[in-house]
Amino acid sequence: MFNKHLIPNAQNLQEGKALNIKVAEYDLLITKYEGKLRAYQNLCPHQNKRLHWSSEDSLDDGGDYLKCHHHGALFSPKDGSCITGPCQGAALKKATIGIEKGNYYLLA
Repeated sequence: MFNKHLIPNAQNLQEGKALNIKVAEYDLLITKYEGKLRAYQNLCPHQNKRLHWSSEDSLDDGGDYLKCHHHGALFSPKDGSCITGPCQGAALKKATIGIEKGNYYLLA
């Protein structure tokens, strides 16, 4: 069994944007990629530090990759895999989300 926690404003997230949010006790990084919302723990696998503190620095300059502001590691928004940086070969931990009546929920 799991708990369902509302993710506020997720339905308004635009393609290629990211949202940093705390839901219950979970710190999440949510992005929209290829029309689908994807959620990851906001924790870099390199040193287990938060990737970001605000949405302004969640993506690289081109807006194509999720970026860790500590060491510049880049992660694919599609699957959270680290494509460059000190954690190459690792990945962000995915969070399970669901949709009900137009609202998105963290399923934990």
